[in-house]
Amino acid sequence: MDSYTPISLPYFAPADELPARLPTLEEVLACTNLLQGFTNSRQTKIVRIGESFVAKYGKEVKSIEGENMLFVKQHTTIPIPQLYAMYTFGEGETMLIMEFIEGLPLRQCCKSITEPERLEAIAERLRAQVNELRQIPAPGYYGAIGRRPFTDLYRGCEYGPFDDFSDLVRTVFDLAFSSRTSELLIDIKEHYAETLDFVATKLNHRYPVFSHGDLHSRNIIVRPDGEPVIIDYELAGFHPAFFEYTTSEKFGPEMDFLDEKFTNEEEILKDAADALEESTEGESSEEESSEDESSEDELSEDELA
Repeated sequence: MDSYTPISLPYFAPADELPARLPTLEEVLACTNLLQGFTNSRQTKIVRIGESFVAKYGKEVKSIEGENMLFVKQHTTIPIPQLYAMYTFGEGETMLIMEFIEGLPLRQCCKSITEPERLEAIAERLRAQVNELRQIPAPGYYGAIGRRPFTDLYRGCEYGPFDDFSDLVRTVFDLAFSSRTSELLIDIKEHYAETLDFVATKLNHRYPVFSHGDLHSRNIIVRPDGEPVIIDYELAGFHPAFFEYTTSEKFGPEMDFLDEKFTNEEEILKDAADALEESTEGESSEEESSEDESSEDELSEDELA
């Protein structure tokens, strides 16, 4: 897996794999049929074109998403949207043209199904797909395919790759606590980073596995035939074994599709997030109190004058 080489752009699927004529760049940019249920912003657009295509494009779209789709298709048998084209255009924008998957997001689908056996069948298929992803042979590092950095969409940055698990853990906590520099928060950060490192090591949960990284309802489409299809691979890569479990949306016992449970790591990360939130709220209250006192002092001085 270390020998993976990023593909060269532009990429186009063979003509005989296309369901229809590939839309041109001009046609995609002119399309106003925004795909419902997905985030569209000034930096990213997702549109449906005709019956067969979905286009995702913009300055925040990364080619690694398309590469991950091709990688998964090459190394597994799970259903995945076909990537038809990927190229750059304009001023640093990337275009992905993919297969449109007809169906409902997982949570919406679950609400519409009353037969327990149908839910069990969907969960079983999802379980098999996730397990197959996890069985892709892992290289000796943590990072995106081709030994490249992970993408942090929420903070708009990249980090890694890492050879050492402890370095990865420290970096993740540094990013999470990056805007806070008080002594208390530094102590909290170091405590939880050390705890996660120790527990994952003790339980032998630090090995890298290929993970989707964002298994939420909107990224799992259930087709009319009942087959679930995982989409949106922009965060995928070789993460620690517990990562998929701790970042996935939980759907309840009727849709429990993750075989391996990492509740210890999940609890540590939740406690760290709660501690960060509580300390941040405390800092905000102190700042507001300090501002109020300052205003009162200024008022007293004005009155004395």
